Amino acid sequence: MFAFIEGKVQIISENLIAILCNGVGYEVNVSKKLNAQNNDNIRLYTQLIHKEDSMTLYGFATREEKTMFSTLTSTSGVGAKLAMEILSTYSINEIMHILFNKDISMLKKVPGMGLKKAEKLLFEIRDKIDKININIDISSSKPNDNESDVIKALISLGFSNNEAIKSLSKIENKENMSVEDLISLALRNLSSI
Repeated sequence: MFAFIEGKVQIISENLIAILCNGVGYEVNVSKKLNAQNNDNIRLYTQLIHKEDSMTLYGFATREEKTMFSTLTSTSGVGAKLAMEILSTYSINEIMHILFNKDISMLKKVPGMGLKKAEKLLFEIRDKIDKININIDISSSKPNDNESDVIKALISLGFSNNEAIKSLSKIENKENMSVEDLISLALRNLSSI
């Protein structure tokens, strides 16, 4: 309904702000990571969640955060509150890395995320994750040095960030492999995609 909202920040709490826009104050749920001060001019990309008894507006600093929120909430068992906790705990790059690598231990660090819920999320989101159109910043997604080199090499060969990370995530026991071996296996994975 609303693509974004732009205005002046009026009230701030931990995960809720009010934005004054053309004389109307909009209450927006935001990530705890949002860096806003009173009287700042701000633009938030928004998602309206409509339930039987309420309408809640969620705001995001970037389109990528909004896309990730939509993807997470479209997964069974993940509501808006848990999706916001995930976005408050990790950056988009970290979330993509966790999802591609099926890192349950990192996912369990999110408040409200138990083992079963983490396993279910990783299982159900696997098909959706390939369709997410988010460019990942390699330097902040925390792969080891060899993985970073492989991703950079695959990108230089014309593959996208997502394709490179997906192909690399399919390789098991990659910690002790050389860059050359990883590239070879990643290219094989890419040819089967």
